[in-house]
Amino acid sequence: MVTEEYLKNKINEPLKNKEKLIALRKAFKTTRDRQNENRILFPDLDSRKERLKKSREYSIGNKELLSQAIKNFEKNGFKVFIAKDNDDAVNYIINEIGEEKLVVKSKSNVTKEICLHEKLEEKGIEVIETDLGDYIIQLSNGKPAHPTGPACHLSRYDIAKIFSDAFQINLEPDPLTLTKFGREKIRNYIEKAKVGITGANAICAEEGAAIIINNEGNINLVQMREKKHIIVTSIDKLYPNIEEAINMLKLCTYYATGAPITSYVEIIAGISKTADIEKMLFKGMQGPGEVILVIVDNGRTEAIEKGYKNLFYCIGCGNCLLDCPVYYVVGNEYGYKGYLGGRGTSASYFLDSPDTALENGLYFCTTCNSCELSCPVDIGNSEYSERIREEVTSIEKNFPTHRKIIENIKKSKNPFGEKSKNETKKGTDIVYFRGCMALYREKDIKDSTMKILERAGVSYALIEEVCCGSVALRTGEKELAKELAKENLEKIKQTGVSTVIFSCAGCLRTFLKDYPNFEESQLKLLHSSQYFLKLIKEGKLKIKDGNKIKLTFHDPCHMGRHLKIYEEPRDILKVIPNIELVEMKRTKENSRCCGAGGGVKSLFGELAIAMARERVKDAIEVEAEAIISTCPFCKRNLKDVSEIDVSDLSEILLKYSE
Repeated sequence: MVTEEYLKNKINEPLKNKEKLIALRKAFKTTRDRQNENRILFPDLDSRKERLKKSREYSIGNKELLSQAIKNFEKNGFKVFIAKDNDDAVNYIINEIGEEKLVVKSKSNVTKEICLHEKLEEKGIEVIETDLGDYIIQLSNGKPAHPTGPACHLSRYDIAKIFSDAFQINLEPDPLTLTKFGREKIRNYIEKAKVGITGANAICAEEGAAIIINNEGNINLVQMREKKHIIVTSIDKLYPNIEEAINMLKLCTYYATGAPITSYVEIIAGISKTADIEKMLFKGMQGPGEVILVIVDNGRTEAIEKGYKNLFYCIGCGNCLLDCPVYYVVGNEYGYKGYLGGRGTSASYFLDSPDTALENGLYFCTTCNSCELSCPVDIGNSEYSERIREEVTSIEKNFPTHRKIIENIKKSKNPFGEKSKNETKKGTDIVYFRGCMALYREKDIKDSTMKILERAGVSYALIEEVCCGSVALRTGEKELAKELAKENLEKIKQTGVSTVIFSCAGCLRTFLKDYPNFEESQLKLLHSSQYFLKLIKEGKLKIKDGNKIKLTFHDPCHMGRHLKIYEEPRDILKVIPNIELVEMKRTKENSRCCGAGGGVKSLFGELAIAMARERVKDAIEVEAEAIISTCPFCKRNLKDVSEIDVSDLSEILLKYSE
């Protein structure tokens, strides 16, 4: 059973031992720098991504296309096997290997998924990874850190120790020396093996061809083993034709490494053969006598039929990891085998089990959705994380901390379980929805907002509000959120007012995007910053001089990436005399998450704090004297670690208005 304590211990080491993440972060920065450098080589990048999305939409779950692919592969001389699950695939592959006791294989997430390496070794078959990074991981008994750079989290010193310990020698931590040593060891195994196993980046229906990309050249050697080449892939690697697959491969290479194209593109459309002597067909001329294609389902069809199709659009580039705030502070403790980060964790629910999803970080996700902007096919884990949490809670696998919060909401209508502090007030212009954080924890936000409204002569109503339901939604309690929504909307309706403003970005997102039948209410919903700007422009709120200060603005994820509200808070800060607004390097849609969202702050406080520290570093880097935000959760979490002031926009505006 996966417990809170187990998960806290799981992430404790990377949170405390930051040195282990130095190499990973350096590798990610190098990749991002190379992407920026080579962006000019992709003037049609947006159209390529759109083309890829259409191809994935058409291909994933297309049973007719898969049937066409199988037919054409068999026509080209492949043996094709559809494996319904892990055991099905492994048993078939073991049978095909036969009496051989050594196989060499290349990088393949699907083989990791089905535990092929471990299962073969249980049968007495020696398995050697031929990708240098995977070979290093194999020797270390560790976990990969990136789909295309599995050992990027290891320094030269780590790798020197791994090699030295494995082979009882003393190797210097020189990258070239280590690379040559690894190459020689791997090459010796390749030359001895008669069976090679690879994955496939794409299987093309029209041509009956498999495509594999790599930089090291090892795949060409592995696939040319004398006896058999076994290709292990999955049903979501399907493409209509080679042209669409090549478009994917260029994008995958660019996003994975920053390079415009990989060193090798292997297109395998049949077995090696010749008929040069009297037209007599001879198979296995310069390659294997047999090519076997194993296509794994393993829960994918079920996931697609349940509405998770987009989750399997993934092309394995790993670009989402470069921006994931959780991955940045815990590394490869977040993810499932070769499927790393939030997307891999969500996928593991279908590829393995609910417990596997929990163990690999289902509740680590802050739902910030930075992954969607990073992903070339727009996979946003936020949606899937929340949906899968709902499925998990339905089988009573949520954690005690979250259960307590849910019990508090059911009992007291707020996540803190405190007696209601709602004051009600009649008004004719707007309803001010304060939110639980402003009512019970960050009261200065509530007080400053009401004072600003009063200065501007706004007639505002206050209802006896209940929790908006955001906390319930992010932790998998959708039905409870529906009940809360109904209650809040009914109370707002009774005021007769059609405009509602919010101090909390999370509350606003919940009302705008998550409330059922919201459109029928005909309410106009605004963040308080949007309404404040309107008051300033109408001359109802006067701005005055104040002390000189250098500020930076932190975009809350719920308000920024989820609702695309970026400019209004900045416009307010720009019109205030003596305020210098400086932008952090990661800002607006690229803003780094503060770490408090998705129930992470309550369940994994140290994880939330670690992410907050990284955001505060961003502010200090631009020499800001204070951080301003528009979300009480962001304010709270940043304030817990910040050495500079953290305030809500309403608080700073109150100081500079009259």
